[in-house]
Amino acid sequence: MSEIWKRKDGKTKWEEDEIPYPRMRTTYPEFIIRAAAFLFSNIEGLPGMGAIWSSWTKSCALFTVHTSTDYDIDLEYCIKEDVAVPFRAPLGGGVAWVDSGCAHMSMAFRRDHPKCPPSLEELFRELFTAYADTIGRELGLKTRFKPINDIEVYCEDGVWRKISTAAGLPSPNQLSAGAGIQMKEVPWNIVDKVIIPPPEKFADKETKTLRDRSTCLSREVGREVTAQELEEILKKAVIEKYNVTLVPTEIYWEKIPLYPSIRAMLTSDEWFYNRSEKLKFRDTPITSGVKKGEARVKVRQGPLIRAVVLTKENKIYNILITGSLHADPIIPESPIQVMERELKDTPIDRQAIREKVKKVFETKGYEIPNTKIDDFTNVIMKACEVAK
Repeated sequence: MSEIWKRKDGKTKWEEDEIPYPRMRTTYPEFIIRAAAFLFSNIEGLPGMGAIWSSWTKSCALFTVHTSTDYDIDLEYCIKEDVAVPFRAPLGGGVAWVDSGCAHMSMAFRRDHPKCPPSLEELFRELFTAYADTIGRELGLKTRFKPINDIEVYCEDGVWRKISTAAGLPSPNQLSAGAGIQMKEVPWNIVDKVIIPPPEKFADKETKTLRDRSTCLSREVGREVTAQELEEILKKAVIEKYNVTLVPTEIYWEKIPLYPSIRAMLTSDEWFYNRSEKLKFRDTPITSGVKKGEARVKVRQGPLIRAVVLTKENKIYNILITGSLHADPIIPESPIQVMERELKDTPIDRQAIREKVKKVFETKGYEIPNTKIDDFTNVIMKACEVAK
């Protein structure tokens, strides 16, 4: 019997088709801390895949590993009005709102498990397609998965709108992704003040604001959809997709060896402000001869990419790349951070910049889903042109 986990049926061994199914009701930050500690630890005795159901006790203004406190979120309003817990999670994707009207199902795989998808992009496709198809079938809705990581419903006005907040959390030995499904209406009077996405975010969308881009199950079904009902639907999606039996399991999260260090890291100011311009450019101050430029681009069916460059003597003096980017790995360093390091001191020349970006894309084990070398090259060149 493990000190970290316990099957609720009292058994100590796992059949071939059985996977652990812990449930938690907590804050979103605590869920992420627990999940990260779990994924970065080597816990003996558990099968190589599992599912987790989660619901939330407090709203969270979520920004992710490649987003910044400088953009897209009114952090001052969020803190001053105490409307939500601001939290930077080690996830891909963009800024999001998570509240008690949303519930979440995630899957985790050891990378050597035969059912583990070969990439984060493929995990998004197969898992979120299963969620979308099962929600549609069970609730009588027309639904679909839309890359990179959205689950959408076809609405009465002929527009596809998203019902999900979804992301992935890759680690060296495991691959995980999950989606929160919005059951109830979002408090838009608050969210509109907290999250302020740039117009480029909607360049490839039918809708042009976050409010109009989103919907919820209760609105589309015409009745209340409860967390219990949604849980049964998503359990069915997992069971049918992976041919598994979900075994209720207790995880003693705080006993996971990495839990204290993961908690300390993810609640530190250094982590929280890591992608801010103040921290990124603290060793390369804007002095005489240093110029600054910014550019943004929305990749079709892909992420928003923002580049902020400091240039000096016709070279990239420093660079910060942010946006709704997904990447593998994320910790201890993502391909985006490696790209930034490679680009420092690079001549402002398209081919020279492209070669540095290409080097990152061709690095074994690196993945930046739904992007291409030229997506980054183009936005970096635009930022350099602005800086002239």
